[in-house]
Amino acid sequence: METMTTRERIRATIKREPVDRLSLCVDTFCHGGMTFLDRRYPDPFEHARYLMGLGLDTGIELSYPLGDLPDSIAVRQWREERSGAYPLLYKEYATPRGNLRQVVRQTPDYPQEINLASDHNVPPTRSKEYLVSAAEDLDKLECMFGSLNNRAVESYRQQARQARTFCDKHQLTLAAYSWGVGDPLIWFSGIEGVLMMAMTEKEMLSRYVAIMADWHRKTMEVAIDAGVDHFLRRGWYESTDFWSPWLYEEFLLGPLKREVELAHQAGCTFGYVMASGATPLLSYIREAGVDIYSNIDPLAPNTDLRHIRDEIGDSVTLCGGLNNYETLEQKPADEVRRAVLEAIEILTPPAGCILAPADSLYLGDPATIERNFHVMVDTWKEAVW
Repeated sequence: METMTTRERIRATIKREPVDRLSLCVDTFCHGGMTFLDRRYPDPFEHARYLMGLGLDTGIELSYPLGDLPDSIAVRQWREERSGAYPLLYKEYATPRGNLRQVVRQTPDYPQEINLASDHNVPPTRSKEYLVSAAEDLDKLECMFGSLNNRAVESYRQQARQARTFCDKHQLTLAAYSWGVGDPLIWFSGIEGVLMMAMTEKEMLSRYVAIMADWHRKTMEVAIDAGVDHFLRRGWYESTDFWSPWLYEEFLLGPLKREVELAHQAGCTFGYVMASGATPLLSYIREAGVDIYSNIDPLAPNTDLRHIRDEIGDSVTLCGGLNNYETLEQKPADEVRRAVLEAIEILTPPAGCILAPADSLYLGDPATIERNFHVMVDTWKEAVW
């Protein structure tokens, strides 16, 4: 069989057509990143060229920034020192309907300013005051996320024009990395706060979901107009690690289905990121029409890659199979090689399958990560080329 381009291989994989080999990806079709790659190739085009040179399937990702709010929103930040306790960071958003505020303890492990998209703000041990905690906060939130920032939209379009030219030249996929719905809810309100709403304040949570889902669809429309081929959509905080299946069906499935429909109407494919807690949701993932279920972690509890393939592999492309935080970040080379071969065995034949790490590789020793990255690539080449 003739060698396929990256774009051809991924499209054929999704359609379950014959491919020249099993794809290996570390970005674009999965949530990913690596310390040594980001430092060495900060330019996205050089980053893509490097991965292409190794034979990986890659592309260019664009992301509409969650923090680029309408011009009507004024932001104020300050820091409060406290005797015998962590300093407090304040971030206040002044909207036409009143102010919203986040207050976060400035701990040594994360001394940066408060960002809207931050896992570090989720635990109540760090967040002293969440952005959204009461029904009256939603009018203010709607001011923040009811429309897009015109300058951010134009900047996105300019980036997309450059990226589209590069992708067409190299036959790569142009992807839009999107925030989804469940992740912003938990960033803004914490896990306990959102789940209490789901059980005791359903009308409030339904409106909360609608505000963020509507904003997310607006960003998708910008991406579609800019010419993207694929959406990579976050679902980390939408799994049964946090939501029961019936709460997922009640609050999260509908927005996901509408996003997939929007993408498909535009001729785009759609990937859904969820490393763990997905097994009870497999029927919903199929029902939503997702093209790629990505970042599957074989070491996550109750996550069996072979079972997942048996359950939905006939209609949903599976992307993952390699644990990041233990296998790729810490294990010796021989164990990495063994894990790669085990994943390849499950993902063969390769129709509807993509080999990939389950998440980014940022927390381990950079030298170990770089070594294990090359072990992964070399083992894959020996097995499937």
